[in-house]
Amino acid sequence: MRDADGALIGFATVARDITHQVAAQAELAAARADREVMAERDRIARDLHDMVIQRVFGAGLALQSVTARITRPDFAARIHTVIEELDATIRELRGTIFELGQPAQKAASLRAQVLDEAATARGRLGFAPAVVFDGPVDAALPDTTASHLLAALREALSNVARHAHASAVRVAVHAGDELLLEVTDNGRGIDPAVTRSSGLTNLRRRAEKLGGTFEVVGRPEGGTCLRWRIPLTAESPARTS
Repeated sequence: MRDADGALIGFATVARDITHQVAAQAELAAARADREVMAERDRIARDLHDMVIQRVFGAGLALQSVTARITRPDFAARIHTVIEELDATIRELRGTIFELGQPAQKAASLRAQVLDEAATARGRLGFAPAVVFDGPVDAALPDTTASHLLAALREALSNVARHAHASAVRVAVHAGDELLLEVTDNGRGIDPAVTRSSGLTNLRRRAEKLGGTFEVVGRPEGGTCLRWRIPLTAESPARTS
């Protein structure tokens, strides 16, 4: 092969040029895809803020106006619990909106993210939860399952902070034939109003979506134990981080 001046060009040179061109095209495509993803995330964030949060906030205000006219304390307490759930939902939506506005980054290890969730919960709990791991937590979990685990942990710690009145919490993550998230507290035990909360319903739905199970049980020594189980199979893709 010859260049424009008639000089011979080696195959290695041609291959290198082609490789550079392919790499440049790949970078351009990746940059274009990133811009499209960020634009879509911005749109979703605006919709969440302008539509969903405003509706939830309006529902909370309406319930507050109703509470003032209720004379039965038990009815008023139940409505107040719903208002607290709506407030918590608004806080979580705002956190999601903030995350949507951040550039996508390579995910940290799952262990690091679990520890980060526990550290974040310290402000709500008033103390730091103890965290233990067992098994190949980072290697065993597909990305989708890991995301559900973190969301389940966040919801579990939020429920403890709102309802348990606990002074100690233990978070255990086990990975083997199954994934087990166990959140144990020494609080006041199971409250029927809490077991019907939307947060626990979300935990159950997340587990069932992945073919798993969810339960909250009382501890003989006091407090509760939340168990969130997901089956793990050899065919499940490993985490890419």
